[in-house]
Amino acid sequence: SGTLPVTFKVTAESYYYPTAPSVTKPALNTGDHFAYVMGYPDGTVRPNGSITRAEVSTILFRLLSDKTREEYFTTESSFTDVKAGAWYNNSIATLEKAGVIVDTAKGGAFRPDEAITRAELAAMLAQFADAKPVTGVKFTDVSANHWAYDAIAIAAKMGWIAGYPDGTFRPDATITRAEMMTLVNRVLERVPSEESHLLPYASMLTFPDCQPGQWFYIAIQEATNSHAYERAVTEKNGDEQWTALRDNRDWTKFEQ
Repeated sequence: SGTLPVTFKVTAESYYYPTAPSVTKPALNTGDHFAYVMGYPDGTVRPNGSITRAEVSTILFRLLSDKTREEYFTTESSFTDVKAGAWYNNSIATLEKAGVIVDTAKGGAFRPDEAITRAELAAMLAQFADAKPVTGVKFTDVSANHWAYDAIAIAAKMGWIAGYPDGTFRPDATITRAEMMTLVNRVLERVPSEESHLLPYASMLTFPDCQPGQWFYIAIQEATNSHAYERAVTEKNGDEQWTALRDNRDWTKFEQ
């Protein structure tokens, strides 16, 4: 996709003219494979633990392209329970300005410390999809008037989030840390197909509660180790071969 040679800021006066350029659609950094999840101080990564709405917002903020982060960066949000100075303030404020987070309840609260649900994560991830609203994606427990119906349909169509064998999506079910990393990696096309495509175990950051052979091992290693990688010329689905570790990015300069 091409880029405009000039970036325009949409003003109130120009907004109503159909020829007025719009702000850039938010984009993720799919090229640099920086670690975006850190383990806990006790050395664990807790794959089966829940993850909060604030934690997911911080992760997506880290994964924005530098251009998107710079364009939308703000420290002021509309949410009554997101206070200036909170560790998640800048992330939530920036994602709200970019349209990735919306006040769906229209109550002014973000509920940063609540565990995120499958529908809520789908709603955030769908904002980064190139797909237009889709039809034909049906789950027995997600009706057309569900608040996240379009987002869930897009995320499913993109192959990011799947339903269950019984035909349900379970939109209100909370999501584990391992499930979150698996989904985010799919969005980023960071999906090594085999454990052998990572680096040797002893050379990577590893966790006692995430070991080879477990279903989430590859996804968690991908999310917690910054690395250089190569892709085959014929590769279309994100498979990669790690070549070396690289330095982690200092996220604190954006988050404080």
